[in-house]
Amino acid sequence: MTKKSSKIKIVVICIAVIIVIAALLIFVSGNMNGNGNGNGNGSYAIEEAQRGIVVDTTTPEIGSIVVVGEYIGTMEPNQQVTVFPKTAGEVLSVYFGVGDTVNAGDVLFRMDATDIHHNIRALEAQLAAQDAAVRAAQTGVSQADGSAMQSQILSASGGVQQAETAVNQAKQNVEQALIAIEQRELAYNDAAKLLKDTSMLFEAGAVSRAVFEQTEIAYLNAKSALEQAQNSLNIAVISESQAQSAYEQARESHEIVTGLTPAENKQRAQDALAAAQAGRSTAAVGLQTATDRLDDATIRAPISGVIEVRNIEPFNMAGPQTPAMVISDKNSMTVSFKVPRDSFAHMALGDEITLNDGDSSYAGIITEISTMVDTNGLFTVLANIPDPSGSLFNGAQVRILADAQRATDILLVPLSVVHFENGVPFIYVVENGIARKRQAEVGIFDADYIQIISGVQLGDQIITTWNSRLSDGVEIILVSEADLHDAEGDIE
Repeated sequence: MTKKSSKIKIVVICIAVIIVIAALLIFVSGNMNGNGNGNGNGSYAIEEAQRGIVVDTTTPEIGSIVVVGEYIGTMEPNQQVTVFPKTAGEVLSVYFGVGDTVNAGDVLFRMDATDIHHNIRALEAQLAAQDAAVRAAQTGVSQADGSAMQSQILSASGGVQQAETAVNQAKQNVEQALIAIEQRELAYNDAAKLLKDTSMLFEAGAVSRAVFEQTEIAYLNAKSALEQAQNSLNIAVISESQAQSAYEQARESHEIVTGLTPAENKQRAQDALAAAQAGRSTAAVGLQTATDRLDDATIRAPISGVIEVRNIEPFNMAGPQTPAMVISDKNSMTVSFKVPRDSFAHMALGDEITLNDGDSSYAGIITEISTMVDTNGLFTVLANIPDPSGSLFNGAQVRILADAQRATDILLVPLSVVHFENGVPFIYVVENGIARKRQAEVGIFDADYIQIISGVQLGDQIITTWNSRLSDGVEIILVSEADLHDAEGDIE
């Protein structure tokens, strides 16, 4: 075989191999494009190349969106009371400490009531005296006519004589006190002069310390005697004044009794009875006030709850200005949290919230929404959290989940169909087989849907498939139409 024939053989073999490979490629391509048992995806590419891009669509729907916000809250007791002593004094006993649970009416502590007891006994005696005065005045009313007047006149005359005798005696006592003062002033002056002289001699070394001390003691005794005499004179002068006053009252009573008619005498007795009764009423009020103060010495719990603060100890002093204990009702807690203006606008009393504290979750109800902003422009919201187990702690920081935004009966589209260009949202819709780019005004959104305020409406076909060739004016082939075309090809 020649060289030339060998080369021709090689060329023929290569051409045969190329034909076989091409046939195989055509066969495989036909299967992929739906000729035979393929899925038809290949035909989409062919149609996109020939007519346009294949897309899927959806339509807007009416629905609702709730956006849940997350906030930081602070726990507070639903009810908290600071207990103060009602009276000043020494704390006698304390019966509960921090962490103890108390019931309303339990005795928390007692104050020393010794002075109150003394005051009560004195007022009881005063009331008894007023009762006696009332009885005497009642007797005087019953004797205020007839022969009783003569008895009153005789008694008044005797009272004048006794008062006059008392005045005379008091005057004598004053005179004697004056004499005693003169004598003791002389003794004091002599003792003072002697002490001065002896002091000079003692400093000069002329007399002993014993003599000086004896002289000093004599001076002190003379001074004390003079002071006692001055006190006696003061007492004597007061006694004389009281005796003189009693004498004048006795004379006035005598003149009244002797000058009164029976009717006037009876009126006087009735006035005395009224005065005695008024005095008894005053004494009774004073006794009741003292008794109330005795009750105030025993301090009871105003509410049921847990003692969270205790500032008093037995045998220490306390008063109405001293906060003794703080009691918190923790069966139901309150959480306080701050929200911005947009969340405030969507919250309402009675809305439910969720409180997360570590691994525990609690349901709550909003009970109060402040209408005043704080310095940070936030609004305060309070929610009630039932906690019968007492597992939430006063002052703890917790996580709050609450509806921050809410909209109902709104137009919704999938969040993924909204695109942005220079911050402006837009959506692709299908119009007569052509893709159209529409600017849209959007509202609130969640993880799946977004509110459409304007730009599209119910019934619009919104393109949900992304394609690099998708743009305004591009011809569109819907997935449903492409599937129908492939089915027709298979039949042929």
